[in-house]
Amino acid sequence: DDDDDDDDDDGRNINPEYEQLKGLWTSELACPELLPHDAETVLDAEELTRQEEVIDELLRRSKQQKAQQRMGMGRSSFGGADNGASGELASLAAQITRMDLDRTRFMMVDLARTRMAKIENHALHNRTLVDRMTEEETAYLRAYGELLEKHYRRTVLDHLPKKAWKSLDEPEMIDSPNLEQFVFCRVLETVDIDVRGEPHALNDSDVANGDDNGGGEDDDDFGDMKQEHRAGSYLIVMYKTVRELVLDGKVELLM
Repeated sequence: DDDDDDDDDDGRNINPEYEQLKGLWTSELACPELLPHDAETVLDAEELTRQEEVIDELLRRSKQQKAQQRMGMGRSSFGGADNGASGELASLAAQITRMDLDRTRFMMVDLARTRMAKIENHALHNRTLVDRMTEEETAYLRAYGELLEKHYRRTVLDHLPKKAWKSLDEPEMIDSPNLEQFVFCRVLETVDIDVRGEPHALNDSDVANGDDNGGGEDDDDFGDMKQEHRAGSYLIVMYKTVRELVLDGKVELLM
């Protein structure tokens, strides 16, 4: 049965568009930097929000069937009970559809709000990430940057020597996301992760090999090799360690 393909092991019906939006929203919340805009997933989610006519139809059917029951149609047989039950089911279906709709809208709004906050928090840095933004986000970044520049000129820059202006645009002077922030993630495809710079909590190969020396010339808090992690593994690592894998869709960020 093809319908069984959309059910999980518990028999619950899984909406793939909803799950994709949920994953996109979760990853954006967990990621310290702005992730690429996923136009396809957002477009599919927008289709999910266009269910008002479905809800209206279910409510109309529920009211109609309840009205028929009150008028006593089919009172001499089981028809009256069937109409009442059908009306209750239509009303229940409308409520469930409404909850799904509200949940989807919340994720879409919060996804947009999270991305806007990242754009504002690191406006200068995000000038290099316009390829990850929508046209609306790029326009917002430009407008926000112009306002920010006017504010800084009026409050600070106009009071500094002209020579000092050049140094303000150097990379080390621009506030950027903390790529060393630790993230919780799930491996979607078997990958090799370079754990140099990661604490021994991830780089525990020495312990696994029985080389648990308490001191020595290599006694430090960091490793210097790659490790294989199979699909389905869960890790807590610095974001910069899995950054490229996240962008390639091989690792998924979780909350």
